[in-house]
Amino acid sequence: MQNPPMLRDARRSVMLAAVAVCVAVGSCGEAVAQTSKMLEFGPDSMEIWPPVRAAAPPPSRYVEPDIARDPPWVLATAWELRLPQPPDERASALERQVLRKVAVGTDAAALDRVRYWDAGPPAQRWEEMLASSIARAEWGEEDARRGRELLAVALHDATVAAWDSKRAYRRPHPSEMDARLVPEVAIAPGPSYPCEHAVVAGVASAILGHLFPGDGPGLIAAAHEAAWSRVAASAAYPSDAEAGLALGRAVAARVIDFARADPRGFQAVASHAMPRPERRQRERADANVGAVAREETVRPTIAEDSAAQSLR
Repeated sequence: MQNPPMLRDARRSVMLAAVAVCVAVGSCGEAVAQTSKMLEFGPDSMEIWPPVRAAAPPPSRYVEPDIARDPPWVLATAWELRLPQPPDERASALERQVLRKVAVGTDAAALDRVRYWDAGPPAQRWEEMLASSIARAEWGEEDARRGRELLAVALHDATVAAWDSKRAYRRPHPSEMDARLVPEVAIAPGPSYPCEHAVVAGVASAILGHLFPGDGPGLIAAAHEAAWSRVAASAAYPSDAEAGLALGRAVAARVIDFARADPRGFQAVASHAMPRPERRQRERADANVGAVAREETVRPTIAEDSAAQSLR
């Protein structure tokens, strides 16, 4: 038996009404969710435009540099200066809003500074500053070598300490959580907290400020610019940069104190930090002196051996 036309029309109307109700409920649910999100995080969190690409999930395995697993040379342990936990996801979401507002975008001057600090490894610009300061001060070779050793030891321990905190918390980079944040620089495959560029800036500026006290204010400003260049590039959270600067300065203070308190022990440690060409040059110089002098210079004392072992 066929349904009368009137009954078919009534059923069609009921079905269309049901679909309309479902759509309305879905839209209302989305609107309520968006309103809740706006109230919690502010108007900038409203998803008005869809992201251009999907945010990449945090890597399950990070690639660590070789130095990340090295023992520290001055710090007692890699975790001696472990940072507190990074901000939680709610605070991180607010930080990502800040990153969208401070991104360099098409600002040519800001991009130039970001790229200046991104040239080569994080320590490159600071090693160049040290060489320039040594030349300006007309230091002798022995003083210059000690300055380079102090910076090398501090950079080593700062990097080891930074990777201890990175490994402990494994905070994803901002761009891994928000596809609208496209970094202006290449990001190494590792956790975001703390920012390694900021750690290096903190430790290197403190070491150079110790060696050249008159340059202190300029070095502090340079450290802030280096750290915040990663924030402006959408490569790190503001809290990554702040924590990195603090950690780097704390490591520098430990290294400076150790070098003052135990010069012989520091020299034993610093021998490991010398670049290979410089180490070979020193070995050739030692080979040219008399047997007694060579034995006193090359053979470490029992105290130096003990100090070196205790720092490994």
